Amino acid sequence: MIDLLLLFLLFIGVLTGLKRGFILQLFHLIGFIVAFVAAVIYYDDLSPKLTLWVPYPELPADASWAVFLDNLPLEQAFYNAVAFAILFFGVKIVLHIIASMLDFVSELPILNSLNTLLGGILGFVENYVILFVVLYIAALVPVAGVQSALDGSLLAQLIIEHTPVLSNQLENLWIEHVAG
Repeated sequence: MIDLLLLFLLFIGVLTGLKRGFILQLFHLIGFIVAFVAAVIYYDDLSPKLTLWVPYPELPADASWAVFLDNLPLEQAFYNAVAFAILFFGVKIVLHIIASMLDFVSELPILNSLNTLLGGILGFVENYVILFVVLYIAALVPVAGVQSALDGSLLAQLIIEHTPVLSNQLENLWIEHVAG
């Protein structure tokens, strides 16, 4: 079921990109990159402050973590992920609003079919990376239902574990940074 939802969300990304076109979708993707960089730079400062505000949920004794999370410092990784998500989605929303103000650009007659096709590709990429971040954060949440849903989803596991560059980058940021 999770796999179907993920495929649907990726398809929605393509449709959104086709509608926006390359230029407007490029503005949204640049906003995405800026949000990602801001979150990478500042999550470490926000993470310690969250321990006072966000309780760390415990995984029930009869449940288990997703396989790739065994024996890792998950509490600090959880707070790192929450701090990253707050910063990432906060900046992303602000920049999304700004990019939406530029929607008149999509009306310009610039190589219309190529503009549409490249917009679809960028829309897919943007939704894929957003899903990657959300799934990675979900993998760090100690809730049995979330863990079993991720364990039962082949596509979610592939996205989390085998996304080029990003899988290693987030593991280094949130987990190995804490362990090392």
